[in-house]
Amino acid sequence: MILFESPVINLLIIIVLLGIIGFLFIELKKRNLFIRAIMEKLNIKDHKSGKDELFTILSRLHMVEFTKLLSRDKFFEEPILNFIFEDQDRRKLYLHYTREQDVADQILQQGFHFRYSFYKTADRIIHDKLDLIYKHNRNKPYGTFIIVICIGIQVFNKYNQELKLLRHAEVSLEQILTEVPPFTDENGDLVFTLSNRFIKGYINYETGVIASNQAFDPDYDSDAFRNNLEKLK
Repeated sequence: MILFESPVINLLIIIVLLGIIGFLFIELKKRNLFIRAIMEKLNIKDHKSGKDELFTILSRLHMVEFTKLLSRDKFFEEPILNFIFEDQDRRKLYLHYTREQDVADQILQQGFHFRYSFYKTADRIIHDKLDLIYKHNRNKPYGTFIIVICIGIQVFNKYNQELKLLRHAEVSLEQILTEVPPFTDENGDLVFTLSNRFIKGYINYETGVIASNQAFDPDYDSDAFRNNLEKLK
């Protein structure tokens, strides 16, 4: 450090340097607290190994968007993730976002309406934090209620294989897993209704409230599914 003849100037330089060091220390402390808060929100328990995962996530997202994710959002809390991914090895998992609780309750009771393509309004998910963060952040504007859809792998594979043998590329598996006839909406689109047996429930990601569907049965098989296949022959 350069010293001047005047002790006053030297003292001022020392004070300024201490101020800079103090400012940097506070900013570093804030950064570490922010990173820790993100890790806790994402349920990353191993903070040492989790930093690599976190930096990968931050490289894909803007910091502002991630800050929004931390506020009023309980999606990554353990009870919600446990609800979504229960028996994940035996199920195909999908999420659909909606704004109104009345609509969410109706889906639990009547099934899930979709037009021509199930995947236009429902996202397939896996238990991967980066994938979940991306899809959750993308879909949040569509509503705070998340419909959890689970289809048993055995049922999925059974009808998927039979559908492939029929060579109807324009028909999706989800159109087969319906028990009520499709109907035409006001726009002239054909609307299908996935059986409510495949609706596990819904989540309010702002409050953390979970609503379960008493009729849920991911391994449900129905004569109606078989009849839907027969109509394609």
